[in-house]
Amino acid sequence: MWRVPVRIVRLGYHLLRGITLSHLPHPPMQRRRIAQQWLADLNRVLAVDISIHGSPPDPDAAALWLPNHVSWLDIPLLGGMRPAPVFLSKSEVGDWPVVGRLARAAGTLFMRRGSGADSARDALAEGLTSGRHVVIFAEGTTSDGADVRRLHPRLIQPAIDADVPIQPVALRFTTETGALDRRAAFIDDDHLVGSLWRVLRARRLQVAVHFLDPILPGEAAVTRDQIARLAEQRIRHVLKNAASDTSFPANPVSSSILRS
Repeated sequence: MWRVPVRIVRLGYHLLRGITLSHLPHPPMQRRRIAQQWLADLNRVLAVDISIHGSPPDPDAAALWLPNHVSWLDIPLLGGMRPAPVFLSKSEVGDWPVVGRLARAAGTLFMRRGSGADSARDALAEGLTSGRHVVIFAEGTTSDGADVRRLHPRLIQPAIDADVPIQPVALRFTTETGALDRRAAFIDDDHLVGSLWRVLRARRLQVAVHFLDPILPGEAAVTRDQIARLAEQRIRHVLKNAASDTSFPANPVSSSILRS
C-alpha cells in the first residue's frame, strides 16, 4: 500500500541529491565517479535488480557499446556500471534544467547543433581516442525488448578508425519466471510520467545485461555494415533464446561491475 508513496519520496530526495552534487566543484574524474554512483543508486531507488551475463569489456581500454534500446531506464542501467560508460546525446540536452547538469557531470558526449552525423562522429571519435567506453543506441528508437531493430551503421565508423572493440549488449527485462517483461518498455505513445508510474508501481523489475562476444575491427567483419549486422545477430539470439537456452546461466553472479 505504501510502496509507491515511499518510492516517490525516495526518488524526490535522490533527484535533489543529484542536483546538489552536480553543483559541487569536483574535478572531472571525480564528477564522473559521482555520476556513476548516483545512477547506480537510482536503480536501487526504482527497485531494479540487475544480473550480468558474459564478460564486460576491459575497463582499461576504450570500447563502443551497442545495446538494444528498451527504455529510459537503459541509461541508469548501463551508466551505473563500472567502468562508467558515457553516452552520446544531442547538445540541447546539455541545456535542459536538472537533466542537463547531471548529463554533463556524467561526461556525456554532446553533438554540436546543426552538424548532424559529422558532429556525432567527431564526438564519438573524441571519446574513444581518449580511452572511454561510449554507449550509442544505434537503433535510433526503442522497442519492447522482444527483438532488436536494425542497427544503423554510420556511428560505428569511429570505432573502426580508432581500432577499438565493438561490444554488443543485450538488455532483457524479465519476470520472475524468465518471461519477457514489457512494463519498462518506453514505446509508441508513451510519455515519461506514465512510464515512470509503471516502474514505481512494480514490486521489482529484473533485467539481464548480456555482454556478448566483442567484435574486433578487421577480424569478424570488415565494414561498418557487416559489424552492425553481426551485432544485431548476436543480440537477437539472446533476446529470442535467453529464456530457454541453457548456455545462459539461470542464476548469474553479479559482477564487480555493479559494485558501489
